[in-house]
Amino acid sequence: MRKLTKRSAAFVGGSVLAITGGTAAFAYASGWFNGSGTVNAQSSTIQPVIATINGVSNIWPGHAVNATASIGNYNEYPVTATSVDAKSIVVKVYDNAADVNNKKESTDCGQNDAHITLADPDDVNIDAGKTVGATFPNFVSMTEDASPKCAGKIFKITFKLNGELRSA
Repeated sequence: MRKLTKRSAAFVGGSVLAITGGTAAFAYASGWFNGSGTVNAQSSTIQPVIATINGVSNIWPGHAVNATASIGNYNEYPVTATSVDAKSIVVKVYDNAADVNNKKESTDCGQNDAHITLADPDDVNIDAGKTVGATFPNFVSMTEDASPKCAGKIFKITFKLNGELRSA
């Protein structure tokens, strides 16, 4: 092997510096040290979670009945239905099935006479774009102070569910 002289050592050292300097210049020109970016994003809309409940059994003052619900989540994300929005409850009262179809409400029994209450359901998890079935125990009831004028009537109860986003 040859012994390195001052002249050959200077050549090797200069070559290394040139290669290193060239790499740094390449890295700088390629953007390894500087950069910026822009991201445009849009948030998802909030769609209602809809519960449809049909055919609960008869109610009377002081008696609560279970309700079987079909709950649809029309959002892009999973949700949990947690409670009933008490302020959203609307009770329409009809004298018979024909009046329900004709949307002719009863004149002798109304929402303030029926005293219908809804209990909060157990939490129900619903995946994005899915519909699930759920049973709400003791969900619909009539309080003790309901009017006797409401006996034999048909009640259509609408309400909103409260909920929250659920991790996927």
